[in-house]
Amino acid sequence: MILHSIIDLIALLAGLYTNFYVRRYFNLKQPLSVPEKHIYSYFLFLIIGLVGGSILFGTLNIRLAGMEGFAKSLLGGIAGAIFMAEIFKKWYGITGSTGFYFIPSLCVVIIIGRIGCYFAGLADFTYGIETTLAWGVDFGDQIKRHPVQLYESFSMLLFLVLFIVASYKNYRSFLIKYGFYLFVIYYAGQRFLWEFLKPYPTLIGSLNIFHLLALVLIFYALIMLRKTTHDA
Repeated sequence: MILHSIIDLIALLAGLYTNFYVRRYFNLKQPLSVPEKHIYSYFLFLIIGLVGGSILFGTLNIRLAGMEGFAKSLLGGIAGAIFMAEIFKKWYGITGSTGFYFIPSLCVVIIIGRIGCYFAGLADFTYGIETTLAWGVDFGDQIKRHPVQLYESFSMLLFLVLFIVASYKNYRSFLIKYGFYLFVIYYAGQRFLWEFLKPYPTLIGSLNIFHLLALVLIFYALIMLRKTTHDA
């Protein structure tokens, strides 16, 4: 778990550096559509949502599995942050997307952070179900499992590469306007798929709590894309 914490710290620092680079590259002083006078309130809302959502859904999942204690969930954290961001926007009458500012740094945090989950093994409860595939990994219980943590890392690396290519291909205005919602659809979509390879308790049919949360995020992003396109 110490190694996991170290990798999480590396992920956080790498994410902050990436955010710094993106701000310079896109000439962004602050999140789009957020007035400077409200910037601290905006980040406070995000932090509350991120921490609250992460602990809520992470803990709920392990309790459903019959385990004690508390846990964190990145999907839950992102969902919580989005929820609080929308409350903030409604409160202050902000209509534009504010999430573009965070896309590359979120990708970097996920890519590196999932590697930490991989090295944490069984203790992290993010491993996959049993598999006979050649790349199955034994995390110490003599069962070869899907390394779903690495599946997610590679998946988000692909998205980050596509994002970088698009930004250099003069699609900046498109990314700024629609990028965050496309990120949410992609991230939630790939999480939805990987959840079928995890031994989590199900709630509806073969769907676990993260399947349902991913579907909610996809639905949200589709609505926002439609609204943004309609307002264009």
